[in-house]
Amino acid sequence: MSAGTADDLGRHATALRRAATEVAAVLSGVRSTGGTGSPLRARLDGRVLAWQAALDADAEALLARAALLDRLAAGSAWALPAPGPWSAAAISPGPTSSRVPPVPPVPPGPIGRPASAEAGAGAGGSGGAPVRFDPVLLGVLAARLRSAADRAAALGRTVAVAVGETERTLARMGSPTGTVGMAGRGLRLVAVEAPNAAGDIELRMARFAAAPITLRRVGPGGPPERISRPPGARPASPTARFVPSPARPASPTALAVAAGLLALFGAGAGARSDAVPDTLGVDRLRAVRARLADLPDPTRAGVIGLLRGGPLTALGAMAARLAGTPKPGAVLAAAELAGLADDLLAGAPPDLLGELVRALPWLEPAAPPPPGGERSGPVVGVDRSGDAIVRDGADPGDVGQGAVADCYLAAALIGIARQDPALLTERLRRNPNGTVTITFHPGSGAPVGVTVTAMLPARRLSAPASTGREGERGEGVQEIAMDGDNAAGQPELWPALYEKAYARLHGGYPAIGFGSASLALGTLTGRPASRRAARATSVADLAALLDRGEVVVLATRSRTRSGGLVAAHAYPALAVDAARGRVLLRNPWDPAPGADNVRWYAWSQVVADVHTVVHGPTR
Repeated sequence: MSAGTADDLGRHATALRRAATEVAAVLSGVRSTGGTGSPLRARLDGRVLAWQAALDADAEALLARAALLDRLAAGSAWALPAPGPWSAAAISPGPTSSRVPPVPPVPPGPIGRPASAEAGAGAGGSGGAPVRFDPVLLGVLAARLRSAADRAAALGRTVAVAVGETERTLARMGSPTGTVGMAGRGLRLVAVEAPNAAGDIELRMARFAAAPITLRRVGPGGPPERISRPPGARPASPTARFVPSPARPASPTALAVAAGLLALFGAGAGARSDAVPDTLGVDRLRAVRARLADLPDPTRAGVIGLLRGGPLTALGAMAARLAGTPKPGAVLAAAELAGLADDLLAGAPPDLLGELVRALPWLEPAAPPPPGGERSGPVVGVDRSGDAIVRDGADPGDVGQGAVADCYLAAALIGIARQDPALLTERLRRNPNGTVTITFHPGSGAPVGVTVTAMLPARRLSAPASTGREGERGEGVQEIAMDGDNAAGQPELWPALYEKAYARLHGGYPAIGFGSASLALGTLTGRPASRRAARATSVADLAALLDRGEVVVLATRSRTRSGGLVAAHAYPALAVDAARGRVLLRNPWDPAPGADNVRWYAWSQVVADVHTVVHGPTR
């Protein structure tokens, strides 16, 4: 035998062994959960066992032929293996072999918590033993059955190609063929029967439409009324939180979304480490996101709450795997998965936020280094979720740059607050769980929602510091990034949250130091920003730009004259006095108590310090 022929046989043997492993794992993760002691459970268990027996026979046939190819490649004589132990029941599906017999509906309990109902022998029970149903887990099973059917159909095509290539190679050598031809019957069985079983389960789910939602609204934000509150009942407190309560029947849509989420992450937990979701996977993620977005806030929180524990762990593993795979399909899937994670952060119950962030740590942007380095101690988070986000609209005086070198971003925020303050409040949405979603327009300008918590980075102080509020003392911490208080010392978080969301968008606070004012302005407004040389810009030009409603930011040179503007800094222009040839600038640094960092400058005296004039419309 030539070396080339031996290599071909070895390659075919490897392909068959790989296929055998995948065939045997088609039903991985499929469990007939949800109907203890019922004919539903018994029938599904029987079918899953029959399918697995057929798949095992497929795998045995493929492995036997692979072993034969190995022996032939090594120069051994032919030794045809005996046929696999094929079961007639496993390879001869009847017209209704996967149909689940009717079961009288049993009132279920809240989502994620099975309820019991006594069922006699006529209902499929065993001597009056309780029959337990969990519609969410049944929905997960239905989704996994359909996923298994899809995998079986796709793998059947792969196996057919591998077997065909093997048979053609053997035929060219004049060797016996045909023994492996039966491999694939189990795959065909699953591809045909599993969707039928899933359809029966989904029909059963539809009959559980009376399942109560587990959550009622008693928390910050969100709709002001309880779900299905009785006539005359008082609205829920605006400072309440989500807690378990059977408030109203769950819709089949909510059950289906919950099942889709759990099935998605359940499949991700058992997937091969080198598996990369393809376009279909991206479409599936988008579909789940769309259906989740259509749910009312309390229902969405209840559905997301089901992801505690294993599903969130699987989500974190899936995101990490995709982040380390530089394939086009993986990049698209990673972007969509990041969007889903953002949706989960915006809609999760408040008590799930910590677990969600631990599973996906990049949902909290990397913290800025504390001023003074390690001597200042570690960066800690200060929870400001109880503070006001906007007071009486966005005002330029609300913005105070902290220790992060993002003066360009602070200047852009000040400029927008001067020219179009409504834009900043329109692009900011407070979610029922206390998180905030801010809409940006990065890159091409397509809107992107970025959700952040109200946990702000800070450093510990050696002694308690005044908060600036009369009669109050701080907790011995000082915020590092943009100030969470306005010029009057009152809590007002919108600038700090805009900065945090911008940092999350770009990979953390350290990544947004020394950036571009034009890029920041375009990301905030969604409109293109322009640049012009300062020496080619007159006071009249600056006045015309502001009169048109544009934001104007001056970027200074890396070296400036003594007594002039700060070098390598950004200043928003607030007003122009064309008659006197001067411009009103604001230094975005956090002003000292009683100061505002606003000053008139003669343009002729500071123009030499300015390198570029960045300007752009807000709408």
